[in-house]
Amino acid sequence: MSSCNKADQFKVTLNLSNADQQTVYLCKDVDGADVLIDSAVFAGNQAVLKAGCDDPQTSYVIKFEPGQDCGKFQFFTENQNTTITGDKDAIEQWVVKGCATMDDYNAYRQEMLSMEASMMALFNESQEAYISGDTVKAAEIFAQVNAAMEDYQNYRFDYLKNHADSYLTHFLVLQGVDEFGYEKVKELAESFTAESVYRNRINDYLVEQAKWEVGAPYIDFTLKTVDGQDVNLGTFINNNRVVMVDFWASWCGPCRGENPFVKAAYEKYHAQGLEIIGVSVDRDEAAWLKAVADDGMTWIQVRDVDGVAATDYKVQFIPSNFLYNSDGVMIAKGLRGEALEAKLAEILK
Repeated sequence: MSSCNKADQFKVTLNLSNADQQTVYLCKDVDGADVLIDSAVFAGNQAVLKAGCDDPQTSYVIKFEPGQDCGKFQFFTENQNTTITGDKDAIEQWVVKGCATMDDYNAYRQEMLSMEASMMALFNESQEAYISGDTVKAAEIFAQVNAAMEDYQNYRFDYLKNHADSYLTHFLVLQGVDEFGYEKVKELAESFTAESVYRNRINDYLVEQAKWEVGAPYIDFTLKTVDGQDVNLGTFINNNRVVMVDFWASWCGPCRGENPFVKAAYEKYHAQGLEIIGVSVDRDEAAWLKAVADDGMTWIQVRDVDGVAATDYKVQFIPSNFLYNSDGVMIAKGLRGEALEAKLAEILK
């Protein structure tokens, strides 16, 4: 629904404290990029920005001068005059009045902020108990933090699934793809009952992300070992029942903590058809070689100096691993400790 005036424009009026003489910018989201539409200088607490009518589902962004530590604020107008009220330095508390979609967005945001504040209060309480030496109380309160976090995630997921006909939902899912992960995004997308530009971008994400999910084919690479020999992943895929590609680094504490489990798995299952290719993202060759020796990593070790393999595998954190069968199909990913042992026992029994 669009309600632009005869001039085919709408206004965004900002009433923000602590903004006098600050320059503010209005941008619109075009395929994920912020495109500048208008700018203004605050006179006292007010600035007025203008934009031409556009697709009602267009999202807009408020930004301040570079260096102003207040982030950016994204919102919708549906081509209606819109008012934003709050404190420039408390962007998460801004209130937007304009279109019905923003009423829904405001309500959603306020519920999320309330739950986040409650979780933070509990977390601070647990930290205070821990610092005072009351570890039992700290553990009890931290369990409440975890329960509150689960409630928070469930509320968020249920809200989005129950508002599948709204482009706002598509927008919120798109914003949270990294937090939700592929499977939950896929589940939410399958519940959508309306079209939007954000739904199209989610579909693009799902197509691209499927390359790194269980059932996808391996992505080949050739890297050098500690002895300078070339190792081609495809060669090992064809000659082993299971190949695990394990991204790690000498400086990564969790990686080093996981290495004993990987070592135990290798020693137990190598003879049954398991091969492991450790892919280090170390820049420091000496540190890499020392860690390999110190941790007794006798399986194949290569170094991804330029980060090509890590980029191809979309590795966002380490340790990260991917398990492939002899057909080159991913059968598991992200397994650690007992979960890795259990999966290998299932496959190689």
